[in-house]
Amino acid sequence: MRGTLAGDEARHCSKVLRHQVGDHIHGIDGKGKKFLGEIMSIAKDRVILSLSEQKHEWGEQPTYIRLGVSPLRLKDRFEWLIEKAVELGVHEIVPIICKRTYKYSGKWKSYRLATIILSAVKQSKRSRIPTFPSPTLFEDFIQSDSSSLRLMGYCEADSPIQAGRELIQQAESISLLIGPEGDFSPEEVALAGKAGFKPLSFGENRLRTETAATFAMSTIKLIKGY
Repeated sequence: MRGTLAGDEARHCSKVLRHQVGDHIHGIDGKGKKFLGEIMSIAKDRVILSLSEQKHEWGEQPTYIRLGVSPLRLKDRFEWLIEKAVELGVHEIVPIICKRTYKYSGKWKSYRLATIILSAVKQSKRSRIPTFPSPTLFEDFIQSDSSSLRLMGYCEADSPIQAGRELIQQAESISLLIGPEGDFSPEEVALAGKAGFKPLSFGENRLRTETAATFAMSTIKLIKGY
C-alpha cells in the first residue's frame, strides 16, 4: 500500500528532518490509524511511502469526548484552550454562543486553528484529528447532543465534579459544557438541565473559561485512568 506526504508535511520530512529514500518513518491519517512507512521517493512537495504496518485507534481512548465551549474575547487564550483540550483527549470542540458570550465576530482563522490542532495531535501522540465545527447556538448544541453522559461546569452548582466519578468511569461518551466569562445564565442552566446536563462545580475559586475547560478535561482524564 502506498501513502503520500504533501505540502508542508513533505517539506518538513525532507528539509527539516532530512529523511532520505529508504528511511522508515511513522505517520497518521488523522482518522485513527498510524502507519509505518518506507520512503520510496522524495520530490519538492511530495514524499511517496510504502506502508507496511498500521495500528488502529493508536493513542486514542474509547470514551468519545465532546467539548462545547464559549469563544473567548482574547484570541490567544482561545487558541491555548483548544491546544490543551486536544492534548487531553477531546474528540470534538464546538464553539457555543451563549447569552453572555463576548460578541463573536469570527476573529480566529480556520487555517491557524487547524495547524494548532494538528500540532497538538502530534505532540500528544494521537492518530485522530478532533473536529472543530462552525459556532452553534447554545440551545442547538444541547438539543442535538446524544452523549451517554452530559456535564456542565457551573459556578453555583451544588455538586463538585468529583461527585460524578462513578458516572464518568462508566460513560461511553461524554459531553462537557463550559460557559463564557460570567458563566451561564440561570435560564441556560435550566434548559441544559431539562436536556439531561448535570451542573457541576469546579471548586470554590472562580476560574477563567480556559482554566475551567482544562481542569474539567484533566479531571475526566484522571478519573478514566488514561
